Amino acid sequence: MKTYNTKRSFLQLNSKIITKTFLIGTLMLGMVSCEDDLRLEPENNITQNSFYTTELQINQALSGVYSAMINSSSRGGYDVNFYLLASEVRSNNYTALSQNGNRDYYAINRFQDTSSTEEMGILWDDAYQLISYANVILSRIDAVPFADPATKEQYRSETRFLRAYAYFELMRTFGKVPLIDHPVSPEEAVKIQRTDLATLYSFITSEIEASIDGLKDTYDAKNKGRITKAAANAMLGRIYLTGSGYPLNNSAYVEKARVNLLAVIQKEGQYVTFAPTYADLFKSANDNKYHLFEIQHISGGLSQGSYLPSYVSPNFGVNDPYYNPQSSLYSSGELGVSQSLINSYEAGDLRLPLTIKTSFIAQNGQPDNQNFFVKFREKGIVITNRYDWPINFPIIRYEDVLLMYAEVLNTQGNTPAAVPFINRIRLRAGLPALSTSLSSADFTTALRRERRSEFAGEGVYWHDLVRWNIGVAVINQAAAALNYNYTITTNDYLYQIPLSQVQVAGYEQNP
Repeated sequence: MKTYNTKRSFLQLNSKIITKTFLIGTLMLGMVSCEDDLRLEPENNITQNSFYTTELQINQALSGVYSAMINSSSRGGYDVNFYLLASEVRSNNYTALSQNGNRDYYAINRFQDTSSTEEMGILWDDAYQLISYANVILSRIDAVPFADPATKEQYRSETRFLRAYAYFELMRTFGKVPLIDHPVSPEEAVKIQRTDLATLYSFITSEIEASIDGLKDTYDAKNKGRITKAAANAMLGRIYLTGSGYPLNNSAYVEKARVNLLAVIQKEGQYVTFAPTYADLFKSANDNKYHLFEIQHISGGLSQGSYLPSYVSPNFGVNDPYYNPQSSLYSSGELGVSQSLINSYEAGDLRLPLTIKTSFIAQNGQPDNQNFFVKFREKGIVITNRYDWPINFPIIRYEDVLLMYAEVLNTQGNTPAAVPFINRIRLRAGLPALSTSLSSADFTTALRRERRSEFAGEGVYWHDLVRWNIGVAVINQAAAALNYNYTITTNDYLYQIPLSQVQVAGYEQNP
């Protein structure tokens, strides 16, 4: 059995420095309660003034911005919070079968969440923590001397990208959110109200567009994991495609999505790699090889591992190759992959057994029939605790770029040109190619099914349902089939603003 504790990147190489000088020290931004929830300046100005003064310190602080996406001992990180709980669990890819104490996944899955749902407060705080780290860097970097001006612009560009990305996730989760692009005092923060969607989109896209020239196409081994030009173009493609759908419905964004997605595709073979098999995509040995933007994880008790694999699967028996004594967060039967998702796969799809298991031998030696994701759980991995899995989480994959590009071409009336892109994904999955004579409507049906199969468990499907504005129909049909006593409306596409924020800042609540 292999112990993963040596994977290295710029973030991991700086982890001990960051822990001492940035995360534990007085640069923490105190986003805990009441008016501190939107605190966007360091608590100790003396430390702030003495820290952001050298190129090395800016690099360390930037590592702290990336680190804001990683779990702590009490929080799951962006992969668990944004992409599992707030997205995947929200969709009909999951079925919450029973409720365990205060676990939020049941309320989220059954649309029983409220402004007091703890997970939503965590999402809000964590995203604004990243934003506040970025705001401080951007307010200080101009005065810092750099040996190479290009390096300064690179760091600035990475920071602007990450801040814009955090706002995008906030916007997809809560809709209108307060836009704060510089350090402010607590008194100032609570006076800033929620910003309309059009303004948020304009800020987010302009920030990422402005960052592209300063980013690199690739990095050396020590710096793998930093934002690349391809990552920025891919994210812009996703943001523009999202904005072209519900609720903004800005048709002008379709062409902008096409341009940015094509810019990524044109880098294949040089800076972008299409994985030969689906299995290759979900091995920690291949981190920073195939995906465009990943949350960086490392095992070894450094508080930088993932606990997504533990969250999505039950405890296995000791004879199971996936077994790990630190494995599960939830007990058997509480949260499972829906039969609807399993049934949606085409016969012979090689992705299904690599994504979902339907039974296992429990720790008591007895068989247990339960559907669960196994995509991110590697056989034979040794970890120190359930937060310690080494595999990176893909925020955006190259396959998503290919399928979004195909979707754009079909939207623009060029279905024959779109078919080869979806066929590339299908052929790797062991499925037959689609005909280039497919109608636009039939292509749309095929594409939507393909995206559900390709990205199952990755937090993509729910946002697809929303931007296509078919989420109401899909969720209500799934609930009726399971005899669940609820229906949803488009109001349920967004989560409630956390109650603590409403109370302190007087925000207008979502309907």
